[in-house]
Amino acid sequence: DNFERNKEDVFSFQAVEIGAIKQLTVRHDNSGIGPAWFLEKIIVSTGTGESYFFLVGKWLDSTSDTGISLTVEGQKNDGVASLPLVMYKVDVSTGDRSGAGTDANVFIEIYGDNGRSGKKILDGPGNDFERNQTDTFGIEAVDLGKLIKIRIGHDNSGFGSSWFLDKVTITS
Repeated sequence: DNFERNKEDVFSFQAVEIGAIKQLTVRHDNSGIGPAWFLEKIIVSTGTGESYFFLVGKWLDSTSDTGISLTVEGQKNDGVASLPLVMYKVDVSTGDRSGAGTDANVFIEIYGDNGRSGKKILDGPGNDFERNQTDTFGIEAVDLGKLIKIRIGHDNSGFGSSWFLDKVTITS
């Protein structure tokens, strides 16, 4: 499969000689489940032995600042496009009220000084988000720095999808 996590994809094609590659535009169609895509970098190697490096280090999806299309300036040297990955422990506590739980699909997005995690679906083994229960999830993202805020919600699916969220605790 192409564009899988922690994978490098190589594509070959023939084109007329266009000279030095100064910039390129990359996009995706935002289709499928969880279409957000973290693009680290693109390396273009020509038939003449030259290489051009396009360091991105950003999420491409319809809810991100970049959207699903991004134009990137090229450079002659390789480098690091993004911060190191960090595993965040996310504890989500559902309140102790009648009907507090939900069977809807819950998501979270974590915001920090260095950016945001992108929308992450919270789905663990067993029955998550039940009354008076704390569920723990691991979220891997680039180092977000000092955490500022979160956006948490659900898709309203399932019978009785309302949810009484008590608190969220995040540690790295």
